[in-house]
Amino acid sequence: MDVRKLSIDGFEYSSLEFSHFGSKGPKVLITAGLHGGEATGVHTARLVVDFLKAEEAAGRPLNGRFEVLPVGNPTAFRRLQRSSPYDELDLNRIFPGDKEGTLSLRTAAAIWDEAQDADMVIDLHCCGTYGRSYTLALHQEHEPARKLAEKLSVAVVIESGGTRGQLFTEASHKGIPAVIIELTGGGPVGEVSVPASDEAFAALVGLFRAEGLVAGPRNEPHPVFHGKLEGIRCPTDGFLMPKVAPGERVAKGQAVATLNGEPLKARFDGTAMQVRPSSLVFAGQPAVVLAPLL
Repeated sequence: MDVRKLSIDGFEYSSLEFSHFGSKGPKVLITAGLHGGEATGVHTARLVVDFLKAEEAAGRPLNGRFEVLPVGNPTAFRRLQRSSPYDELDLNRIFPGDKEGTLSLRTAAAIWDEAQDADMVIDLHCCGTYGRSYTLALHQEHEPARKLAEKLSVAVVIESGGTRGQLFTEASHKGIPAVIIELTGGGPVGEVSVPASDEAFAALVGLFRAEGLVAGPRNEPHPVFHGKLEGIRCPTDGFLMPKVAPGERVAKGQAVATLNGEPLKARFDGTAMQVRPSSLVFAGQPAVVLAPLL
């Protein structure tokens, strides 16, 4: 293992700490913490570091080059918020960055440099405390992204909206297989969902084994591919009562929640990915976010 600290502006708390493992084979770049409060991803990346340390310590061969960045936005991470207090830019909307720009732009440029020779990029994020984990990929327009998503044992794959400036979308447009794994948890208290982290960690180790990068039994994941997320919003103020759970399959016309006793129905067959808990709501707030089955 080699740990390399990359100074962005000479300030200790803005340095990026990359952990490197292996010296030959395909390069896997795993990033997390591009949004500061998304702590389940950070925890998962650190599990990967611990796993690779243990593989090296046991003398088991690594047939890949692994580069893991558990905290990609250190100053945002220290306040558990989405952006850095130095410029309030969303780091995952400004790739490939600018080496002469503000702190966030320079940070993006430094991470982008590491992605250029990667054979796959996996970026770990959080989808909120009311969400169900999923892989996000440009799977309908970029075949390398689809093939990578197929090898991960995360149950649901969702088509990205394709917003440019994200690490994985920019990598995808360069032909690099790249996805996000969105994990339950995050928020202003840095909540970590241990089950979601364990699921993602198992998916990553399964990928490494499937690619022959580490030793161990291989599995055959069968994720289900979906279209882009679509939300059902509350038409009025009132009391919302969910009727489904995150990760639950729903049918067209099924009541996924009630608002003041009136049903809110799914417009298509799909999977519930985010479900607001029983709560008082205002008109326009999201009630349930669904992913349509393809």
